[in-house]
Parts: sequence; C-alpha cells; structure tokens
Amino acid sequence: METKTVWRFFTIAQWEEENKWLNQMAQNGWHLVRINFLLRYVFEKGSKGEYIYKLDLPDNIEYRDNEPSYRDFLTECGIDIVCEQKQWLYLRKKSSDGPFDKKDDLFSKLIMCNKAYSYAIDTLTKLLRYFAILLVLFILALNILDQPPIKNILKGMIMGVGIGAIWSIAIVWVPLLNNLRKKMNKLVSEIAIKH
Repeated sequence: METKTVWRFFTIAQWEEENKWLNQMAQNGWHLVRINFLLRYVFEKGSKGEYIYKLDLPDNIEYRDNEPSYRDFLTECGIDIVCEQKQWLYLRKKSSDGPFDKKDDLFSKLIMCNKAYSYAIDTLTKLLRYFAILLVLFILALNILDQPPIKNILKGMIMGVGIGAIWSIAIVWVPLLNNLRKKMNKLVSEIAIKH
C-alpha cells in the first residue's frame, strides 16, 4: 500500500483548520494512518472521499473512566478512532454514512472551543509547574553548592529557565489563548443572533 508522510503543525486553536485539511486529504484519496509528534502525518492511499474525519477532545476524566464504553459507542455508530495524540482523538467514518455533525451546529463548535481552551489552560498550568520546580531545584542547588564556578552556572540556569518561562507565555500561550477566546466570543455572538 502506498503511503505518504506530510509534516504540518497546528496549534490547539487550529483544530477546525486541521479537521478541514484532513478531510481535503481524504477527498484526494489520502487517508490518515497515524500522527507522530503532532507534526508528522502518515497517510495511506485509498479511494477518494471514502472517509470523513473529525477531531474530538473528550472530557479527560469522563473519557478515561468510561473509555471502553465510549469506544463501543463509537464502533456502534460506525466511527473508528484512527489515532490518539495527547488527549485528542482522530475519528473517521465512511462518507456514505453521512456527516459527523449538522452543517451549522454552533453549540458543538462552542463546546469544542471551550474544551480546547480548557486543555490549553491545563497544559500551560503544567508547564508553569515544571518551570517552578526547576527554579526551586536550581535555587536549592545554588544555596547548597557554594563554589564560584558552579554558582555562576546555576545563576545562568536560573535566568535561562525564568526567561524561557516568560518568553513561552508571551510568544506562545498568550496569543493562543486570545485566539481561542476570540473564537468563543464570536460563536457566542452568532448563537445570540440566531436565537
């Protein structure tokens, strides 16, 4: 079977774009097999438009507690889990079975956007926790080791970790969270107009 590897990067806020891209690849006869490192997509050649794809981000606690029943439910609906990446599920089903959602389901988009926002906040919180632990370890080592060359190295590491944390938040996380917030506000406005 012919395979194709494509390197692409999508942020958490770009799940809709990633979903569209996967479905465009399927329309061209390239069906997702797996994803590695959130960048490397492996496709297999097949019939054009045979499958449609959808990304899902199930609630972590509910999903982990009920994973077998959730998988059984998906199977009964004719939906396969192609792969899992972090907490994201890459789902597919036969095109002949119809779409995953209604065309204009603003509520499901808002729920998905809210899940992505929560996932981003949780990830940022974990990263900040790791940065804090590193800082504490370096500061403890700095106080324990009193030799000038080691002290200078540890001071440099502390500065590096601190600056890395600040840049990470400023360059990656603030724009990402703002993007998700804007999407949520837009969806809420659209829902308010329609109802």
